[in-house]
Order: sequence, then structure tokens, then C-alpha cells
Amino acid sequence: MRPRHLGFGFGIESLGGDTVAGSAFRTPLGTLHKFQGWADRFLATPVAGINDIYASVSYPRGPWKFAAVFHDFSAESGGGDFGSEVDLSAAWTAREHFGLLFKAAAFSSDAAGFPDTVKAWLQFTAAWN
Repeated sequence: MRPRHLGFGFGIESLGGDTVAGSAFRTPLGTLHKFQGWADRFLATPVAGINDIYASVSYPRGPWKFAAVFHDFSAESGGGDFGSEVDLSAAWTAREHFGLLFKAAAFSSDAAGFPDTVKAWLQFTAAWN
């Protein structure tokens, strides 16, 4: 039986913008989906940059693992507010070979150019040794 531990996380990520042509922080091979919200609203760094303040909570229960993440997005320069996002997931593992993952993301915009977005995923995995 796996131990049950309620997990908490908090972080701040700040990426500079492109106020001077060619100076924006870019991560062409990065996985922004994992770090800047699952709604994928910020796959390219906005001109004003971006600050992402986030908090997470997770809890394993038997073969299940539940997680929630809240993001607050704002401009790195100029003081603009981009919006907020809530990400939820539930993962189930069976006999270490099969898994099921449900993820959902809801982005609520506070700025033109970043529309409200709701996304959901359902994923099945199988692994053989």
C-alpha cells in the first residue's frame, strides 16, 4: 500500500518580454504546457513578458492521484493582468502496467488577445517490461 501524503507547492516564474526586438526569453524546446498552465495560452512569451504565480495541491489515494493547480498570470513589465487558470487532474494506475489520466484546464482572461479557454484530456497508457 502506498503512503498517503498531501502535497503542496508554490512558485513564481518570470520571463522577460520583447520590448527590445529579439530580446524576449524563448524556450523553443521547452514544455510550457507543464509549467505555464495546461490551457496553453502562453506558448509564446507575450511582448510585456509574463509573471506566473502558482500554487498546487496533490493527494494520492490508493491507485488514484489527484492534483489541482492555480495560476495567476500578469505582465512582467507594465503592470498588465493576463488572467488566471485552474488545472485539475485525476490519474489511476492499475497493476503498474496500465493507467488512465483525466486532465482539465480553465483559463479566465483579463486581457484582450488571450481568450477564455477550457480544455480537457483523457489518456490511456500501457507499459510492458
